[in-house]
Amino acid sequence: MSKITASLAAFGWTRIATLGAIAAVALYRIAPHLPNLTPVGAMFVLGGLYLGRNLGWMAAPFAGLLVSDTVLNLAYDGRAIHPGRVFDYAAFLVVGLAARWMADKPLAARIGVVVAAPVIFFGVSNFGVWAGGTMYPRTLAGLMDCYTLALPFFRGTLVGDWLFAGLGMLALEGVRAREVRTSAAFA
Repeated sequence: MSKITASLAAFGWTRIATLGAIAAVALYRIAPHLPNLTPVGAMFVLGGLYLGRNLGWMAAPFAGLLVSDTVLNLAYDGRAIHPGRVFDYAAFLVVGLAARWMADKPLAARIGVVVAAPVIFFGVSNFGVWAGGTMYPRTLAGLMDCYTLALPFFRGTLVGDWLFAGLGMLALEGVRAREVRTSAAFA
């Protein structure tokens, strides 16, 4: 085994594959795609489940999000940052922390975080839209209108996150199982 291969194996093939999946999702987000079918939550689910125990793992999904946001924002209106996205980023933080919390739990719990990710994002991000006060009145009726009118966008978020996080999880569980078998063979 070469030094490079040994170094990669020491870092962990599952982590390497997870970083590759996060990069692929960030690139997908920049490429033309179906409206609102962006699996950003999947980056945070996969990062939380597979990148490690300390909070340093959050750097990869947030880097993917910030780079793709910057490219998209510059193309849209020439501004790199949109402060109104703070609630979106908070939602992704919650998704990532939930995934990290479930990482060592049984498979059903990890699948549960895949299912919950778009729901968490929908709840938090649309609350942020309502709280911003520019599109909806800050009343209970305004909050209900905000969530109701966001439902058509929710479908794309559900499909994107469930498809990408689900397939990513399936692939990464396979990589992890192979990594465990390989390390056991060399032990």
